[in-house]
Amino acid sequence: MIKEQQELPEGWSWLAIKEFAKTTSGGTPKRGNPEFYNGDVPWVKSGDLNNGILYNVDEYISELGLQKSSAKMFNTNTVLVAMYGATIGKLSILGFSASTNQAICGISLPESFEPKYLFYYLLSIKKKLIEQGQGGAQPNINQQIIKELWFLSHHQPNKNKS
Repeated sequence: MIKEQQELPEGWSWLAIKEFAKTTSGGTPKRGNPEFYNGDVPWVKSGDLNNGILYNVDEYISELGLQKSSAKMFNTNTVLVAMYGATIGKLSILGFSASTNQAICGISLPESFEPKYLFYYLLSIKKKLIEQGQGGAQPNINQQIIKELWFLSHHQPNKNKS
């Protein structure tokens, strides 16, 4: 996204999401191993995203499945963005700690940051975000596109984030 060229109130600045938040995606445990599923770890798939606060999921993985895959745990208030296919651009804010699959980018924010602020901003630019998708019939966006999004913020950048 291109940041708007306008004078901003004191204390406000345009920041790329990568300057104040950490982004990562999850993973899927091997489907062929039943020990990896039906456990106690909530596992969010892009179809679960509801463009609101997410309080439940359809599927759970085991602790072993979490450990033996690239699935990652995300804290409550993580902003989730679907990156692939038919669900591209769908959003949610986690209402509980959960893991995700690789089709979801989790945006972890500083504690002082209100996740609804980022959520509603992303919702407002959803069409532009989807237009940045690459690919054929079902376009994809990636973490780099999300990291490079410009966001109007009153927060100071934290250079320790990636």
